[in-house]
Amino acid sequence: VGVAVAAALALPVLTGCSKPDDAQKAQPGPVSTPAVSPQVNSTTLIDDLKSRLRENPNDVDILWRLADVYFEAKQFAESSEYYKKVLAIRPNETDVYNDLGLSQHYMGNSDEGVRYLDEGIKNNPYHQRIWLTKGFIMAYGMGDLDGAKLAWEKANALNPESQIGKAAADFLAQFKSGANAVKK
Repeated sequence: VGVAVAAALALPVLTGCSKPDDAQKAQPGPVSTPAVSPQVNSTTLIDDLKSRLRENPNDVDILWRLADVYFEAKQFAESSEYYKKVLAIRPNETDVYNDLGLSQHYMGNSDEGVRYLDEGIKNNPYHQRIWLTKGFIMAYGMGDLDGAKLAWEKANALNPESQIGKAAADFLAQFKSGANAVKK
């Protein structure tokens, strides 16, 4: 039960769903698709985004948003497909590697998820969220607590005062208390 609670609480911090503000500023033009809210039917939004893709199949903003909507709807095979399409056009998007890694993990492919995270880390080793996600998948998907600890330490060291750094510290504290419980 504790693992499920930790995993559920971590999801908002782990995902980069919808491009972060810095990424939006770096891209030409605004992202015109609104964030999914509880009032918006994801099926309607998916249909709208797919319709827009028919007009411009290589529109990275639409592809990325569609991947995020599928992720938020817990349709991880579909989100993976669209994250891969984004990476085919824009291969240096670390947030996409992060979310693709999580999608793979939630599909039961944690090893493949970590491979995508490692590719993202090669592109940007200073991306804090991807280190947090790597620790999460290593611990909860692969049972590699030593590898998870190293990843969370890196996430925390990059900026201990950020929300992500604090989440990494929380995971490390859980790891430490769990390790102490095992030793007793």
